[in-house]
Amino acid sequence: MDTKASALSHMSEVEAQPGARLLSRSRHYVLFERRFYSDDPLACAEFAAAPDWWEFVISLRPPDPAVLTCPRTRMSEQRWLHHHLVIQIKPETLRDWLLPDADKVIAELRGFVRAEVAAPERVTLAAHASALCVLVDQMLTPPSVGSLRLFYEAKVRELVSHLCFERPEIQVAQEEERLRQAMDYLQTHLSDPYALQGASDCLGVSSRQCQRLFRVAVGCSPSAYLTELRLRRAAYLLAHNAMSVSEIALEVGYLNLSHFAKAFRQRFGQPPSQFRRAPHPVWDAADSQKL
Repeated sequence: MDTKASALSHMSEVEAQPGARLLSRSRHYVLFERRFYSDDPLACAEFAAAPDWWEFVISLRPPDPAVLTCPRTRMSEQRWLHHHLVIQIKPETLRDWLLPDADKVIAELRGFVRAEVAAPERVTLAAHASALCVLVDQMLTPPSVGSLRLFYEAKVRELVSHLCFERPEIQVAQEEERLRQAMDYLQTHLSDPYALQGASDCLGVSSRQCQRLFRVAVGCSPSAYLTELRLRRAAYLLAHNAMSVSEIALEVGYLNLSHFAKAFRQRFGQPPSQFRRAPHPVWDAADSQKL
C-alpha cells in the first residue's frame, strides 16, 4: 500500500472511532478531537495505538481529583467523560521537523531524532499547561482564514515545538509562581467581590486568559475554584465555629443567604443547618482551604 493510500485508510479508522471529530488531515499527520466515556476516571488508552503513527494526546477535561486516590473502586454504573485533542504524526515527519534542532530536543527523543535508536513505544511529555491553553483553543475553534490546511499544519508544528523541546526551567517556574500567587490571593480574599479581578492582576493577564489558565492548570474556572474555596471554608466554620449561618455566608463572600444555602447543598448534599448538626471528624483549619 502506498503512502497516500495508507494515510487514507488510517483517516477512515480515525473517523470510525466513537466520539471522534476530524479537524485536519494530510499524508503526514491527522488532527482530531475525541470524546468518550470510561469506567475509569484516569483511562486514556481506550483506543489502541495506531501502527506507524506517533500519537500526542492532550486531555481537555482533567479527571475529578476526588477519585484520584488509590485504591479506587471501579463501579460499573459510574462513567467518566474524557475529552482529548489527538495529533497523530508519521515518525519520519516528526524526525524531519526536529532534526535541525536535535541538540535542543528533550533527552527522551534525542536518540530517535539522530537515528541512533528506534522510536520508543511510549514517551511521556510534560508541558506547562498555560503554554498550550491558547494554542488548543485556536485548534478547536479556528479563526476565519484562507486555508485551514496551512493553519492547522502551522498549529501542529507549534504544538511539537512546545512538547518536544527543552525550555529554560526559570520560565516555567515564574509562570507556576504567578499561578500560585493567584490561587493564594483567592484563598485570602474569599469575601472580596473583586477577588477574581485580583487573581487576574496577579497573573498579569486578562480575565479571559485567566479563565483559560485556570481551566487547564487546575481543571476548572477561577470562579469555580473560588466557589470551592468558599464552600470548604464555610463547611469548616459550620463544624467548628459558633457563628450563625448568615454570618458564615457573609464571611465567605455570599451576600444572599439563599444563594449560599443552594450552593452549599449542591456541594455537600445537605443544607448548612443540617450539616452543622451532623458529626464531623477533626478538620484542620488549613485543610479547609486546600484543593
